[in-house]
Amino acid sequence: MNMKRTNGIAHTAIMAACLLVFAAGAMAQTAPNDTYQFFNSTEYKYLKDPAPVYRTVSYDQLIKLFESDGTYMILFGGSWCGNTQAVVGLINDVAKEYGVETIYNYDWRVDGAKVHLRDTKNPYANLYVDVVNKYLPNIVTIYDKATSNVSYTTADGTTVTANKLQVPFLFIYNKNNTVNGQSAPIVASFEKMMTWEKDFQTNGKDDPAKMEAYKQEIRPLFEYISKKTGLFGLGKKVAQLDTFTDFEYYATAINAKAGTTILDASDEPWLMQTVSYIELTRILDSQGTYVFMFGGPWCGNTRAVIKYVNEYAQKYGVTKVYTFDTKLDSNILQIRDSKNPYGYMYVDLVNKYFPGIVTVFGDNRARDITYTNADGQVVAAPRQQVPYVFIYNKDHKDASGQPDPILDQIELMYTWENIQPDFKDEAGNTGANYKTYTAALDALFSQLKK
Repeated sequence: MNMKRTNGIAHTAIMAACLLVFAAGAMAQTAPNDTYQFFNSTEYKYLKDPAPVYRTVSYDQLIKLFESDGTYMILFGGSWCGNTQAVVGLINDVAKEYGVETIYNYDWRVDGAKVHLRDTKNPYANLYVDVVNKYLPNIVTIYDKATSNVSYTTADGTTVTANKLQVPFLFIYNKNNTVNGQSAPIVASFEKMMTWEKDFQTNGKDDPAKMEAYKQEIRPLFEYISKKTGLFGLGKKVAQLDTFTDFEYYATAINAKAGTTILDASDEPWLMQTVSYIELTRILDSQGTYVFMFGGPWCGNTRAVIKYVNEYAQKYGVTKVYTFDTKLDSNILQIRDSKNPYGYMYVDLVNKYFPGIVTVFGDNRARDITYTNADGQVVAAPRQQVPYVFIYNKDHKDASGQPDPILDQIELMYTWENIQPDFKDEAGNTGANYKTYTAALDALFSQLKK
């Protein structure tokens, strides 16, 4: 199943739709729910474009992209980084000059603040080291690997190291690219640390000449993968890049984990969009009504229902379903776990944004996720099961005037086998789980019409 699409040829309708999204974040839609643009001037103060080219990918999504055929442009970095802040707008400007539709963004600080995988001290540093060594073997960075690297120690005591890239790190990737017969998936890259005040201002004022000088530095990256279009090649140069959509990710990851075809082309349009932890919090802080699904391809229960969630979201005219995986790498970094050193990320998220949440465990506090804070106090939050599908509005209150941001939710566990419409259970009922879940989806999305 080949679902590749090339810039400048497809996605015209999608690009037109993107223009409807304001940089300040959520805006009212004709559909019953709101959407949020994370790459906006609030998050990135020098990025003024209301429809920028950047799109968040999760860790697992990044790996699936690395394993996919095609040529892609990727930016490592996040809004916490002043160097990244300084240039994302300028990179975006040049990208649009060359007709680039998507630059994939991954932030190695998985909480957007201080939990940095690109750090030898991090207990999950192997997630950085192994990706760089496996997928970016020809990486060249500012610092020499011998003097500046990231490492971890294996179970048998072996130390494994990788180049420590700086951010922002902008590069073109094609897994099949070779140089002199050797694998060279990084086709080209650009790594330079700049700040807005020092490098793009003069006497405290923005300096267009300095901005243009930076653009001239990065244009060769775009030139490398661009060609002239139009009759006899006399038109403007357009970057020849591929796209790796959220649908392609989920279809690839879910079908592979399930060992069968759950998602196929008939599931498009795909309404689910991956968000990072920090992006999730920004949406939860934003005014509007949003639809979310917590879960990931690793989870059999999520695989069982994701097709139907997307189908019924389509049915009710939902604009977007934001997806978040509490396993930040879709494998071992599970923040919904009291034993995880970053379990506080889950606990604090639930306590701040979901007051009064009721999960399938009810009042069973033994199932709570906990951590001990700096004062030695145990902080707890109810454990959600995944898939957890819900509608959220931060300003919603219950009948007594108390905060009640979760308008409705579904927290039901099925398997792909027993949720089929023709599945017969031990009592002889046919399609009971399917009927229960689809009725729940009807009830959930009906809330958006009120």
